[in-house]
Amino acid sequence: MGMSAEIFAIGPFSADIADALSYPAEHYNNTRAGVPVVTSLFTYMPGSSSSREFAGLLGITDPWDFNQHKLRASVVDIAPLKTFFGTLHGSEITSPILRDLSASERRVSTFTSCRTAEE
Repeated sequence: MGMSAEIFAIGPFSADIADALSYPAEHYNNTRAGVPVVTSLFTYMPGSSSSREFAGLLGITDPWDFNQHKLRASVVDIAPLKTFFGTLHGSEITSPILRDLSASERRVSTFTSCRTAEE
């Protein structure tokens, strides 16, 4: 069975993260601080063997163990993910993923700092 992944971030809204969310920052002008927001970090859909490798880079040892699917940004290193995506064949696949991943770095660090402040 093939696998795919879509990585989301969920956290409390603040004006500091408005430009890291999915819509243009001005769409959040009336959003109250603390309201939960969701943004897609990136989507990955190649085959099962690369999906398993991808899961491992996210700290998931068994992709079908859904108890492991809450990712901890503090244990994900973006550099190996960039290297991994750069080795995949087909620039039509990897180019958007790398672009999304680069854009997601700020989102990941923003949501991580929000989560840390909340804990």
